[in-house]
Amino acid sequence: AGVRMNNLITSLENELGGLKKEKTKLDCDLAGRQAVLCHSDERQGLLDGVKKLEEEHGDLEKKLEKFSDCDPDLYLEMKKGLATTKESANRWVDNIWCLQGWMNKKFPGREK
Repeated sequence: AGVRMNNLITSLENELGGLKKEKTKLDCDLAGRQAVLCHSDERQGLLDGVKKLEEEHGDLEKKLEKFSDCDPDLYLEMKKGLATTKESANRWVDNIWCLQGWMNKKFPGREK
């Protein structure tokens, strides 16, 4: 049991050493990247420009949404569905007339 504990301690110490080296390396990488991403006036100007463009894009999307009813593709799709709608309405009217005729035959004298 003692040998197993010593082996476990050794392996954990080796793993800890490796993790410390990795942490040091990552800290150096982080410091280097932060130095590259310094907040310069040029970068701030570009960020402001991006923000303005995003706002303008949102405004244009809202304006475009107002005109969505005038979409030619939507109009053509509605035009295609017009024939089906007309056939469906005629089928309902025919059903009503058939039902009225059946009721007149089944119950004569009650046309009102």
